[in-house]
Amino acid sequence: MPAIHRVVEVKLPEAEILADLYGIRFDLEAASYLCVKAVELGQPRPHDYLVVEGLVAAAVIRYGRCFTSGVRLGLHRQDLAALSPEALEAHNYFKALRDKFVAHSVNPFEETYVTASASERDGTRVPIQSVGPGQHRLELSTDTAEALSRLISAVEGVVHQKVVSEEQRLLSVIQALPLDTIHSGDLHSPGRLQASDVHRVRQQKSRSNKALKGAPRLRGAPLALPFAAQGERLTDEGCHA
Repeated sequence: MPAIHRVVEVKLPEAEILADLYGIRFDLEAASYLCVKAVELGQPRPHDYLVVEGLVAAAVIRYGRCFTSGVRLGLHRQDLAALSPEALEAHNYFKALRDKFVAHSVNPFEETYVTASASERDGTRVPIQSVGPGQHRLELSTDTAEALSRLISAVEGVVHQKVVSEEQRLLSVIQALPLDTIHSGDLHSPGRLQASDVHRVRQQKSRSNKALKGAPRLRGAPLALPFAAQGERLTDEGCHA
């Protein structure tokens, strides 16, 4: 008789860490893809800088999700200890960029102010005739995408090692169980989501293994401005009605 294969969900508590690692890996892959698309859009033809910035901002958010605490266990900076000093500096920068620039409208990278058109005629100052917006802000560019892409490649190597180790550990747990424990399961089928579900809080599960836990998360990481200067530029713009 032919072999029958089907995919079932492993509902063991021991599988929760691996599920979290799979989620982290998905976010890194998504962030890497967004960076690639931002670079493709920016070169070699003229591009819409807002679209590029939107793609880069989305990539920064995806990357930052991998280091957040909550329902899903996240990576810690200590997990990246084996990376180069340059990669760790890049991590500090992009973490701060996500927390300060992307997530909040009031930050050191962005300032909006009012400008006025001050004119003189024949050496005499004339009354102000118009006001308008001005801004001083960081522009997320293809250089930003390339820098983040390099960092993601390094972090993906760390996550890959964790995934392989956790897969081997979980497989040994599963193989020690009666066959019916897994064979009798079925594939997870999520219910249909509604608009009101956006307010629903998912409860954090207790983890049976703290493999992703490292040292306490570093808070208030310094902004690595020398690194920023290589990848982005600050722009001053003023517009008058």
